[in-house]
Amino acid sequence: MCEFVVYLKGKDGTRREVARNIVVPKRKEGKTLHMDVICSVTTLENAIVQEVNTLTQELILVPS
Repeated sequence: MCEFVVYLKGKDGTRREVARNIVVPKRKEGKTLHMDVICSVTTLENAIVQEVNTLTQELILVPS
């Protein structure tokens, strides 16, 4: 199973880790939801997916 580390990328290009061990990322009602392996959900508003990389197991978000 592929578990992602989720980063929020700032305007200056720096990345901040916002979630770890994510197995289900999805968009719902204008929010980005990230469910981890123990079914805990991290919710981010005003962020969209820029990149999904299965080789490095990274999911990169940017402000919307």
